[in-house]
Amino acid sequence: MVRRPKRGHINKDEVLEKLEAGRSGAIQVCTEAKIYSDEYEAADKVTEAIDGLAEKLTGDDSYFHIKPSASKD
Repeated sequence: MVRRPKRGHINKDEVLEKLEAGRSGAIQVCTEAKIYSDEYEAADKVTEAIDGLAEKLTGDDSYFHIKPSASKD
């Protein structure tokens, strides 16, 4: 019999990796669909939901957003 892990522990790295793939798909729909079409609106909501979950998991409200690179001057 396979034992399930206890609830309460979230493998954040694994979850964030999967969310990133889903977010990429939703963004692709937003870039290809007609603006404000049903598909566009649904994909936009998915992106917002993923960003909200990533914030809950990491404490960073812009976890998936492009960050400026550190300058090596």
